[in-house]
Amino acid sequence: MHGLQRSESSKFTNKQAQKPNNKKFFRPKHRETNSKAMHFKATLHVIKGLFLAAPLLLIMSCEPGISAKQSTSKDEIKRSNTQKPNNLDSGQTGPNPALLQGHRDSFSLKARRLSSTGSNNNGQWLVELFQGSERLARWPAISGYNTKPTADRRWSPGNGAALPIGDYLLGQPEPWGADIWLNLQPQFKTDRSGLGIHHCNPGSGCLCIPSRNDLEAIAAWVKATGIDKLTVQN
Repeated sequence: MHGLQRSESSKFTNKQAQKPNNKKFFRPKHRETNSKAMHFKATLHVIKGLFLAAPLLLIMSCEPGISAKQSTSKDEIKRSNTQKPNNLDSGQTGPNPALLQGHRDSFSLKARRLSSTGSNNNGQWLVELFQGSERLARWPAISGYNTKPTADRRWSPGNGAALPIGDYLLGQPEPWGADIWLNLQPQFKTDRSGLGIHHCNPGSGCLCIPSRNDLEAIAAWVKATGIDKLTVQN
């Protein structure tokens, strides 16, 4: 009997000794669950931050010193870069001595929006150079891409609308990283700011020139003639 009691007591003692091991076995699973929960919360925090930052990035998209590249498909970029006027004007590739003859103040630069069909605007524009009433060059441009034609262009900064109608002081070409920037200062009351002519595709609020060669031609004409005004016609 004594031997039997010792044996049962010994079994009971062994079972008690095993219990802590069972508890240790389940602890890693508990830690893993907590780790996943913390990772999920951190991911949600990052996503919320991106949503809050998106409107600010849109407003600043055309500010000098900040990249103005807009997301677009490769097909759209290729299509815009190949859309050239069928018949090139005499000053299309830049100034030459023959075209620079005459009064420098007779040169003018104008921009106009081409007609668009559908609920959203395709943003197609033309920038045109004149000497008196004679057109010397015309370059495809983009402004207000994929926005409604009725979008407010003067009092709603950051909505991606096209340049407002009116006259602008035109700055001389200046380097902007690897790009070229020509500043546009509205000569009318507006809440829009940070506007300019530069290379981007497609274009949001600025006047964007899809072709680098065309942008260089515009910059060369502005330097050679001292043009200091751009008129947005429509």
